[in-house]
Amino acid sequence: GDWCGRPYTHVGAWMAEIEFMRYRPRKALRAALAGCDLIQVVGGSPACALAVCGLGMPVSLQCATLATVERKRTLSTGAPAMRVWRHLMTRVIHRLDHQALALVDAVQVENSWMERLVRSLRSDADHVVTFAPPGVDTGAFRPKGSRALGATGYVLCVGRLDDPRKNLALLLESYARLTSSLPSPPQLVLAGASGPDMHFWSRAALLGVRERVRYIARPSRTELIALYQGAACFALSSAEEGFGMVLIEAMACGVPVVATRCGGPDGIVTDGEDGFLVPLDDAKAIADRLHRLLTDGELNRRMGLRARATVEQRFSENVTAQAFLDTYADLLSRRTSVASLNKDP
Repeated sequence: GDWCGRPYTHVGAWMAEIEFMRYRPRKALRAALAGCDLIQVVGGSPACALAVCGLGMPVSLQCATLATVERKRTLSTGAPAMRVWRHLMTRVIHRLDHQALALVDAVQVENSWMERLVRSLRSDADHVVTFAPPGVDTGAFRPKGSRALGATGYVLCVGRLDDPRKNLALLLESYARLTSSLPSPPQLVLAGASGPDMHFWSRAALLGVRERVRYIARPSRTELIALYQGAACFALSSAEEGFGMVLIEAMACGVPVVATRCGGPDGIVTDGEDGFLVPLDDAKAIADRLHRLLTDGELNRRMGLRARATVEQRFSENVTAQAFLDTYADLLSRRTSVASLNKDP
């Protein structure tokens, strides 16, 4: 098929409903990869790399989290039979995650806790693990003009808003606290491919903030950038994030952020400098930091400038791409060295 103007080959799996079947090697995949010098795997969790291990070429794995961590909130949802099935599959995938981390030739991590995990599993971790997060196009995601504070501004949150990990209920409680502390509170603007559920809107009405909350469905890239550029501040209330792409997109646009200490943000935001980090499930702390950013224009401006600088220095596409290129150069040089040794009489 075609994705964003680029061709791709999709290789399916038999009995994919049984999750571990997706990660088994298969002939069609081996044929599609024949002739490659190395394989780059990008996966939500490490287990998917098992489908390409053992093909005779180096495998580099970029992963943000483990299945058990990512699914912690969703395992308790759904019908009883479905919950049992999810728990069973997750236990199996947890073992496969660790197996994959032990087998691949390089692991590109996106947060500090995943780096610690890999180092605990691999005696050769110094030669295997690197910090290689995704990058942002700082030419497109950039500050533009002035950003309004107070009643004419807005607090922005972007993401898959139907995902329980985003913890929108916490954001809503925080926003309700914020509106009660400001004479002219700003709007809360939500944007993403999927919106909040009915319970969210019912709770918003009960808290008296329904008319101040706006959801923008599936914004285009241009619309999304404009939303970032106009925001007074950005809020992320997640219970778990392997990285936090939306954070670096907002920061690239010169917008200070308030995020929970949920994994990924801990390695992105420097608390008190380019944004604020707050404890998990602390609505009061989120409301307090948002209040400070909305009422102190100088603090907001200073943090926004520092947020932009952080992204330019650490998370621009040019910077993050180099980590991948360095990994590829290392893997290919090692492969060449081994091939040379095997040819020696």
